[in-house]
Amino acid sequence: MAIDQWFNTITWTVLTALTALNLLVLLFATERVPGLRPWVLRQLRRLSRRSDLEWLDWMPLFAAGLLAFAAVSAFGILSGAYGCHPPGVSDPIGVLNSGRALWSGGNPFYVPDCGGHLQIPYGLAAVLIDALGGLAGLPGIYAVWGLIAMSLLPLTWAVAGPDRRFVVICVGTSALFVPLVASQIDGATNAIVPVTVLLSLYLARRSEGLSAIVAGFLSTARFPNLFPVLATTGTNRRHRALAFVLAAATFALATALTYAIWRSDFLDPVFLNQVGRRSFSVNFYGVLLFENALPSSFSVEAIQAGLTILLVLVVFLRVRTPIVAAATVLTGLALLTPFLSYNILVWLLPVALVGARARWWLWGIATVGSVNYEVALNVWAWDDGVTWPSAVLDLVLTGLLLGLLIDLGRSASGPVAARAAAPI
Repeated sequence: MAIDQWFNTITWTVLTALTALNLLVLLFATERVPGLRPWVLRQLRRLSRRSDLEWLDWMPLFAAGLLAFAAVSAFGILSGAYGCHPPGVSDPIGVLNSGRALWSGGNPFYVPDCGGHLQIPYGLAAVLIDALGGLAGLPGIYAVWGLIAMSLLPLTWAVAGPDRRFVVICVGTSALFVPLVASQIDGATNAIVPVTVLLSLYLARRSEGLSAIVAGFLSTARFPNLFPVLATTGTNRRHRALAFVLAAATFALATALTYAIWRSDFLDPVFLNQVGRRSFSVNFYGVLLFENALPSSFSVEAIQAGLTILLVLVVFLRVRTPIVAAATVLTGLALLTPFLSYNILVWLLPVALVGARARWWLWGIATVGSVNYEVALNVWAWDDGVTWPSAVLDLVLTGLLLGLLIDLGRSASGPVAARAAAPI
């Protein structure tokens, strides 16, 4: 069996197993299957050889996720899969060269890559992380981004409420977590978005000002992350205006500094080219893109920007629960962006903290998004030229995102959790 076939087999095995396991977790938490809960508890006690389940927190999931990430990364590096394979470029090599360019005083946003050049569409915070990891070469790049991605679990545990055990298990077994962040560098680097959201929620319990400053700076890694950060500052009842200004000002100052140094070499790949990006999408835009019916134009981008700003404004003024505010804007972004890649779906993981109903929506989004990307796009559309299955799944995913957005809107005016899981 060829390496790519072996890798695809492993990927599908892991995706199928985790989708089923995540479904089992949801059924257990909501007690929808009679007899399931006692059976699972017996198996867990037999496995751990303990009568209590206090051991089942974020740490076993963190260890398992880190092991999976390390195994995939080591295989990719040692086998040469992450190296240069003409005629294409290598994203990991590009990220490494970006970090090295910062140390050498070069341009970290336009770097040599496998005989050509690659634009790096990530801002100052991401480049600084690349520079830190790049000190240890390609393994260092994967190590630093792997730790950031895996920090989703302890942050989820720290921010979640009384049913945090179920929340962290739901996140840790989601098809949007380990398979996505472990199988490609784009998945790991995109984890900075939910990490920033969760870290800001955690820090806000101690200092609203510090939370806003840290979140504003980290948002430079992926500029759309500023939108949920700004919307969430509206839930700071005492200092909402100050928190908003601090987050926006920190982001603006870091961006202005970067622009002052690299000018259009920074502005074009990080902002302008991303706004007009149209290569593919897994929401309803994908249907239009396959038919070449959505050219990049100022009118499309103006409508997109206007709706995004309106969403942030409405959430800032009306939503008073931080996690609901963040989840609402993240879901709205997934609907509004014409470039919704499979990797960007990792942004939605904080939705799991909202409540039991939100986790069901997230399971559906993870399942449909995975099937769409792994088969309908990668095989049927791009290899075989058959686009209608992906178009159908694009519409299904759009429907799921709309349903989640409506549910989040209801949560904003009612209980955060539709039904809390019983303690174990």
